[in-house]
Amino acid sequence: MEAKRPFNKLAWLTTPEPVREYIIELERLVFNLQRQLNKLEQRITQLETRANQNSQNSSKPPSSDGPYKKPKKRSKKSKRKRGAQKGHKGYQQQMLAPSHIENLFPEKCVCGQLDLDRKSIEPYYTHQHIELPEIELNVTHFVQHKGCCLACGKTVKAEIPKPFQSCYGPRLSATIAELSGSHGASRQTVKEFCHSVLGLPISTGGIQRIVDRTSAAIYPFYSQIGETARKTVVNGVDETSWFMGGKLMWLWTMVNHLVAFFMIHPNRSKAAFQQLIAD
Repeated sequence: MEAKRPFNKLAWLTTPEPVREYIIELERLVFNLQRQLNKLEQRITQLETRANQNSQNSSKPPSSDGPYKKPKKRSKKSKRKRGAQKGHKGYQQQMLAPSHIENLFPEKCVCGQLDLDRKSIEPYYTHQHIELPEIELNVTHFVQHKGCCLACGKTVKAEIPKPFQSCYGPRLSATIAELSGSHGASRQTVKEFCHSVLGLPISTGGIQRIVDRTSAAIYPFYSQIGETARKTVVNGVDETSWFMGGKLMWLWTMVNHLVAFFMIHPNRSKAAFQQLIAD
């Protein structure tokens, strides 16, 4: 790179040779320093850009956002009034099939008398009161007996019928699995619910065994959903962070107009994607 000097060529040629060599060396040093400075500025820009990345402006997962680097939400004042907007379809409580009906009749009139015309009496409004029935567990004790066989002398023991070999019935198991799976409640939370609401003492290990049995029971349906998704021409695929037992996993999903298929995988990689689509 030829330096631009603040004097003409004649002045340069009349400059002593040692001075010209010194100037040339200084020009070379300045050029090298300028080049290094440009590289450092580019590096600083890259590092600042990387440091400012989060789940909102890059492909990084939300779990990678630090607790003190969450983007500030800009509050926009809405011009709409509070409450239901004009044209909003109101929600009314549905009338359920009654388990009991109680007819109510006037007890007194504002005039202080009560002499009703029987022909004028008619219902004018139905007030619906909903309550849970008192929860009482159905507990069956299977008392197994044994006896000695007169033919061979061996002890013969009664066996539990197959539908009752688990300590917990299908409806109770489905409730516990629903709370643990669909609603994501912890084993401890489900344990406290069973104790306080159902009056059922149960361990977290017992809850886990119920969840495992339920998972095994619904696995054929899960596999069929995956097969349906993989046979569909167009799918939407996405993944997000998912924690299992405090360990970072990845929840993959493949969705179309028929089904939504989910898969939990330890990796966020091409191998996980290939396992999801199984193609």
